Amino acid sequence: MKDFASNAEALGEICKATGLTYRDMAYAVYDAFINAYYKDGEFYKADFWDNAEIFETIVDAYERTGDEKFLNHIREISAATIKKNGKNWAHNIYNDDIMWLVIAYSRAYMLTGIEEFLDYAKENFHVAWDRAYDDALGGGLWWRTDKQCKNACICGPGSIAACLLGKITGEEKYFAGAASVMDWVFRTLFEPETGRVYDCINIDGSVNRWASTYNQGTFIGACTLLWEHTGDEKYLKYAAKAAEFAKYHMYHGGVMNNETTGGDLIGFKGILTRWLRMFALKANRPEFIDWLRINAAAAWSNRNKDGLIWTAWGDKTNDDISEYDVFGMSTAVALMFNCIK
Repeated sequence: MKDFASNAEALGEICKATGLTYRDMAYAVYDAFINAYYKDGEFYKADFWDNAEIFETIVDAYERTGDEKFLNHIREISAATIKKNGKNWAHNIYNDDIMWLVIAYSRAYMLTGIEEFLDYAKENFHVAWDRAYDDALGGGLWWRTDKQCKNACICGPGSIAACLLGKITGEEKYFAGAASVMDWVFRTLFEPETGRVYDCINIDGSVNRWASTYNQGTFIGACTLLWEHTGDEKYLKYAAKAAEFAKYHMYHGGVMNNETTGGDLIGFKGILTRWLRMFALKANRPEFIDWLRINAAAAWSNRNKDGLIWTAWGDKTNDDISEYDVFGMSTAVALMFNCIK
């Protein structure tokens, strides 16, 4: 596999539309976001899963740069998160919420070696997995504790979390669990001919075929990690189909300018950028980095006077940010750091 990221020419670190490096753009957007929404480890009005995903965006920043300032924020965010939610998150009825935070802590541990991060990740992975996994509807993971539907939004993150813990511990059982869940997703919530990832199957067997950036993104991530571990080409093929669906069918290769209403929807695109980047680098598909960079240039051109960028990357962000939410403001931060090869 060719490592195009090590090729200086291929890096293309200057954004021609701005004259800045992608790193400089990322730092500027990050600092604006932190100035507006962060204090002492907490993000303004961020709930459990908003916080988990913004936490993971800070992990992105540290992974891409190695800058100690991001590590300091990771430590602060962790302390505030545990103070607010405790070390065991079984009180949260949403299995996907727990898995998002498990992923953030697993990745943070892989970068820092801080043992308590791994402790939180392992304990709470099993909290969510053990109550979500069963053979009803043919397999997969339940979204919530009421067990009314099995969703891509838990199966993708749950499988990613399992793969990360498999990498960390060397225990094959985690990869086996991820493979079992994703094979169920392939049968139940996926169109292999198009790459569309369905949202969920309900307890009555009806399927919601709606597609979103974060379900496409975590599907891509889970498949890429399983391909990396097993070498099975089906995972690479399915990851590619899901990536192509997101780029060409959902956005026709243009700017991602939707998912602006509906609560959680506003933060979805940041998740896609993270796993799409990983796939592009590991599978040598630089056209997907190029697509992210098209979006970064558009988003940068639409920042407001304070440097903030709303999740509609093709529209100008208002100077009055009272109508916006912290989660929707975080997506451009993820985008910028995931443009750094």
